[in-house]
Amino acid sequence: MELDRLDYTLMKILKKKECNSAFESITIREIMEITETSRPTTYRKMMHLCDLEYVSKGCKSAQADTFYLLPKGISMVENRGGLLND
Repeated sequence: MELDRLDYTLMKILKKKECNSAFESITIREIMEITETSRPTTYRKMMHLCDLEYVSKGCKSAQADTFYLLPKGISMVENRGGLLND
């Protein structure tokens, strides 16, 4: 399968934070604070989700990249809701 548990968790965070446009996006640092994962792991995972077109980079926050869910990612989170409950 192309996605693992952390991928789903990352997408769920974006959904919960309502990151669904380039202007409503979240930084790697903000994601790391929630997931308690390292910067390299978090960045690698986010780039993997970008490559699969579940997530895209948003507007820069200072010099930091930000990320938001694309429609494909929103659909995945909503369809997997039973697996991703709070």
